[in-house]
Amino acid sequence: MSALLEVTGATKRFAGVTAVDTVDLSVGQGEIVGLIGPNGSGKSTMVNLVTGDLMADTGSIRFRGEDITALPAWKRARLGMARSFQMIRLFRSLSVSDNLLLAKHAGMETTLGDSLMGRAAAREEEERLRVRARELLAWFELEAFADRPVGALSIGQQRMVELARGVIADPTLFVLDEPAAGLSPPNVDRLIVLIRRMRDEFGMAILLVEHDMRVVRDLCERLVVLDSGLKLAEGAPAAVTSDPKVVEAYIGTGWKRHARG
Repeated sequence: MSALLEVTGATKRFAGVTAVDTVDLSVGQGEIVGLIGPNGSGKSTMVNLVTGDLMADTGSIRFRGEDITALPAWKRARLGMARSFQMIRLFRSLSVSDNLLLAKHAGMETTLGDSLMGRAAAREEEERLRVRARELLAWFELEAFADRPVGALSIGQQRMVELARGVIADPTLFVLDEPAAGLSPPNVDRLIVLIRRMRDEFGMAILLVEHDMRVVRDLCERLVVLDSGLKLAEGAPAAVTSDPKVVEAYIGTGWKRHARG
């Protein structure tokens, strides 16, 4: 499987503390890779290095064959990278539809000036975007909430809006940061099905950061485990979750309970 994302020797320090220490990470075309580890292991820093919210002190990052190590987040997004956040970041006062439209506007071919001038190309692109937004809202079973403010929706529904907002950007890599956080067990079940369908139907690869081991076990073909900024283990979920080093790293964090449950 060819590497869509390839991180080599990534290191990030904060005031003398090494949050990520020479970590290698790859995600293949259409692959679902889990990034796991105890609190403070460096997962969030690693995700921010991948997406460009932080810059690595050393190491390199390649995406779709291009060196993106020095590119800011918005340029990485234009190359086909999307992300969600552990703490939901939606425009709560805007409608569900408008949240999706805003996510795509930065990648539109026509400009704001074209829209303000009422040019035909801008109107046509805007209409295509609205059609696509309606299609995705139906796909995520959100069409009934299209005109409602996002803030009026439940946490589970807001998680679905955030996924739809990422998908509308047509990413080749979608970085999901704890998408199961705050969800009830039935909604976690639905999330698992939706993430697998997102990969299968939209052809995207997924880098999944998650504490819920049922989600990780059911979805991921490969796991990467971080501990204190270092890569502790990598491999198939069954092998990684039974690795004594990994179990030891999670003592006191509920690993055994989650791994079995």
